[in-house]
Formats: sequence, C-alpha cells, structure tokens
Amino acid sequence: MVSDLAFHVLLALGDGPSHGYAIGKDVETRSGGRLDPTTGALYQALRRLADDGLIAPAEAPGDADSRRKYFALTREGRRAAAKEA
Repeated sequence: MVSDLAFHVLLALGDGPSHGYAIGKDVETRSGGRLDPTTGALYQALRRLADDGLIAPAEAPGDADSRRKYFALTREGRRAAAKEA
C-alpha cells in the first residue's frame, strides 16, 4: 500500500516520463487541489518510490531541458498503481 501522494505520483507517471515540477502540478490537478505537495514532500515521495523500485530515473525527451530530473514508472510501479486503483 502506498500513500495518497505516492499513488498520485504513480498516476502522474502513467502517461510516460515526467519531471518533478510537472508531476507536482499533475498531482494537484488529479486530486482536485486536495493535494498540493511542497517541493520537499514531492521529492521525498519520489525518493521513496525509487527506493521501493516503483519508479526509476528516465532519459529526458529530446526537446526537454536536460537539467531537469525525469522519472518513469517501472513494471512494479505499474502493478502497484493498478492494485491501488
């Protein structure tokens, strides 16, 4: 079982790799504004999800700012999101 924030992060990555700021905005939108994670809380959740093997660092898309850290779901992350849904 994952936290509400972690579940929304997994949902945000369901459409493909993304960076922290975009993930945070997606979480806020998908939760109807109920979740508005601070940068610290978001990156703590990302680190925990990575440690659990649910997300992994990803290559930035060709037209993206290479200074941003991108993340993608792993196979286990997809399973966890489906299970929570």
